[in-house]
Amino acid sequence: MLDKILKLFKKPTVAAHAGGIGMPGHYRMINGGWSGNRPYWGTHAGGMQKEVSVGEWRNIVSASQKLYWNFGPVAGAINDKSMFAVGRSWLPKFEGADKAWGKVAEEWLRGQFYEIAFIDGNDFQTGLFMQSVAVDRDGDSACVYTETPDGYPQFQIIPWHAIGDRTGADVVQAGPYKGLRQYNGVIFNQYGRPVAYRILGQTPADDRDVSARDMDFIREPLAVDQGRGLPAFTPAIIDLRDLTTVQGYVREAAKLAATIGLIEHNELGMADISNPAFALSDHAPHSKFAMEELYGGTTRYFRAGAGAKLEQLKSEVPSEATDRLMERLIRNAMLGAGMPPEFYWDPSKIGGASVRMIISKVNRTVADRQDLLKGVARRRIGYAVSKAIKRGILPAYQGADLGGSLKWGFTMPPILTADAGYAGQDAREAYKLGMRNLSDILGEAGQSLDEHLDQREREELAIRERMQRSGLPESAFRILTPNGNPAPVEPAQP
Repeated sequence: MLDKILKLFKKPTVAAHAGGIGMPGHYRMINGGWSGNRPYWGTHAGGMQKEVSVGEWRNIVSASQKLYWNFGPVAGAINDKSMFAVGRSWLPKFEGADKAWGKVAEEWLRGQFYEIAFIDGNDFQTGLFMQSVAVDRDGDSACVYTETPDGYPQFQIIPWHAIGDRTGADVVQAGPYKGLRQYNGVIFNQYGRPVAYRILGQTPADDRDVSARDMDFIREPLAVDQGRGLPAFTPAIIDLRDLTTVQGYVREAAKLAATIGLIEHNELGMADISNPAFALSDHAPHSKFAMEELYGGTTRYFRAGAGAKLEQLKSEVPSEATDRLMERLIRNAMLGAGMPPEFYWDPSKIGGASVRMIISKVNRTVADRQDLLKGVARRRIGYAVSKAIKRGILPAYQGADLGGSLKWGFTMPPILTADAGYAGQDAREAYKLGMRNLSDILGEAGQSLDEHLDQREREELAIRERMQRSGLPESAFRILTPNGNPAPVEPAQP
């Protein structure tokens, strides 16, 4: 057993080539893990699960965690992407045939279940946000469908390190999935599809295999045989490690320069002990003068050929070359993570059409993340509704459409735009020409057509009720002309 565990974290061996110079005999495909900064390129002909060992995968995720919690641009980019994708939207919208039942279910979901959807007390949107962050930071995220002792539906997010395997075997040794292939806690059937996940407990006796029917597992795979997800900044870990190292050196140099207040050049290259100033002390009773010590700055002495001078230190740290290097490393990191650096780091160098192109790319990235979350969110709502019907919280579904109680959509956050006025004018012109519909335009603002029409209906009824109650004209409550100008006065007829 010990040999299997040590095998996971085995370091690359060193072999001598024909020239006699030592070179690693085992090359790492992803440089974010063990000794990735070595300038060697090897041949990688195996699959992802062979090229990226379990120990290597843990090193990569650990490095991503370190960057997220200690490097602002990484945390900011990941959090912004998740906020744009989730926000405070994702309210359920029923899309089945029985509208009366759907209205009751929506009220229960929004008013009660959403606030306590997760077993740790988090609401539904917060759970989606944290899992979106985990996909970029940890590579993947899992959620178990569970319930309270009295049958109330609940969800539990499983962290990345709680899914794994203690045995190191490639095949499940016992249990209902005995004989199936497994990799790092993911159990596959003969077709390569995940059918279960091994969740680690406090002790080996607490480990359990949970069926894929009772949980969901989200990630953004980039390879067919990729068992576990990889963090978004995996291609940029080396650059970001170099960046944090350079930043640390620059910080230390700036701190050192800040401690030097004055520089004195003299012939001795040191302080002159015969200087009467050294005899001045606030503790000496024989002196009528006191020397004031200035804390926070020191004096440095340098030897001069002749003469003496006193000057203040002028620090040039960081230099322009250092700034350019750090800028390049951050751009490489953002590009490697699929995040436009002009948007997430420095948008000051672009303008006009380039800004709209960058915003469009960000919106596509956000839409892709929303598509990933929609599947699990719809499944979770279906699970909660089914449990609520079984428990008697909701009435049974009476619609004619099969499985209508599982047909749900969600309100989305507004899309990003560089110029709201320009985007609104473009939407109006496209709507007039029939090139776009009202549902599409309202969806970009995070609103559905039914919600918009319901609000218009309530507003119209409220205005008419007030007109009848107060006797005031309609112009007292809203502008009657489309362009906002007062209606022209008709000339008096003779």
